[in-house]
Amino acid sequence: MKRTLSHVLIVCGVAIVVLALALPFFLVPAMKVLPLDTVSQSETREAEAKLLDASALASGKPLDIHKDKPECKPKDKKKEPALSCFMGPTDVKAIRYVTMQAPADDKVVTFEAGQTLQRTDRQEPHSLVTASVDRITLDRKTAFPVPEPTSSYEITAPATGNQPAETPQFTRDGYQYQFSFGTDKKSYPYFDVYALESKPIDFVAEEEQEGVKVYKFHQTVGPVSLHDSITRMATSHGVHDLSEGHKQVLASMRLKFPAYRWGLEGDEDVSMDRYYYTERTLRVEPSTGMITNGTEKIFQFYAKDQEEAEYIVGPGREEENNNPKRTATNFTGQWNDETMHKQLTKAKEKKRSMDLAAGVAPWILGVVGVVLAVLGIRLHRNS
Repeated sequence: MKRTLSHVLIVCGVAIVVLALALPFFLVPAMKVLPLDTVSQSETREAEAKLLDASALASGKPLDIHKDKPECKPKDKKKEPALSCFMGPTDVKAIRYVTMQAPADDKVVTFEAGQTLQRTDRQEPHSLVTASVDRITLDRKTAFPVPEPTSSYEITAPATGNQPAETPQFTRDGYQYQFSFGTDKKSYPYFDVYALESKPIDFVAEEEQEGVKVYKFHQTVGPVSLHDSITRMATSHGVHDLSEGHKQVLASMRLKFPAYRWGLEGDEDVSMDRYYYTERTLRVEPSTGMITNGTEKIFQFYAKDQEEAEYIVGPGREEENNNPKRTATNFTGQWNDETMHKQLTKAKEKKRSMDLAAGVAPWILGVVGVVLAVLGIRLHRNS
C-alpha cells in the first residue's frame, strides 16, 4: 500500500512540476488575446466648445450673442450675415460605444464603434453635432488590423438630412482602440478616423495613473482637408457614383459664399474646404496594451487652401480663437473620471491574471510538486 501511494505521489509531483514549467510558455500566450465579449462605453467631460451652428446657418438667423454686430445685420438687405454670426460657445461631450460584431473567432475579432458629439444645451435629436460608426477587424494576438479590406467608416451630417455616408471597405494599418500586448516605448502607427489614414503616435514619457505604470503617447494630425480625405476614401476601389449620403456630407465640407461672409473684402464667391487638426494624447497600460486615458484637442475650420490652413493652426491660431471667423468645431475632449477609472480597472485585472499565470502560479505549483515528489521518494524508501 505504501509503495503504491509513494508511486502516486511521485507521479503527481513530477506532473505538477512539469505543469508549473509549462504555464509561462503556454497559458500566458493564450491569455494575450483580445476577448470576444468586449462591450465598452467611454465618455468625455463636458467642455466648452466653439461651434458653427449648422441649423442657425441654414435658417439664416444669427446667434443671439451676435445679433447686434454690424456684420450680422447688414444694412444692404441683399447681403447675408457673415459666417462668424453663426459661431458661438456651447458645452459639448463625446460618447463612444464599442461592441463586438462578426467576424469573430479564435483568430480575429471585429469592433464596431459608434461615436457622437453632442451639445448639452439641447435635447435629442437637436443636440447632435456629428455621428459616426467605425468598423474594424483585428488580429486577436497582435491587436493590429488584419491586412485585408475589412474596415469601414460611416459618417452622418446631421443638418443635411441625416443620411449616412459609408466608405467602401478598406485596409488600415494602425492601432486605434487597443495597443499591442507588451507595448514598448516607441512610435506606433495610429489610425485617425477623420484624416482616414494612419500617422505615427510617439512615446513621450512613463507616468503613473492611480499608482499604475502607464506610457504616455502623443500625436499631431493635420491640417487635413476633410473634403479631400472623404472623397479619396469614397472613390477608392474604382467607385465613381457617390451615394446621396456622401454628397450631403461633402457639401458640408466645402462651402461657397461671398467673400464678405468669410470676413474678407469683396462680393465675389469664395470656396473653402473644412480642415481638420488634432493633438491627441493617450495613456496606455503597457502589459495589456489597454488605453486608460485619452485627450483630443480637435480643431475644424474652413480655409481656401493648405497654405492658409497651415497659417490658421499656426501663427493665426490665437486670432481665430479670440475672434472666430472660420471655426467649425473647436474643443478639447478629455475622458471623464468614470471612463478613466473603468478602463484602468480592466487593465489591472487583465495584468493581474497574466502576472499570476506567469509568476505566482508556477512558483506555487512548483513548490507543491517538489514537496509531493520528495514525500513520495521518502515513502518509497521506507516501504
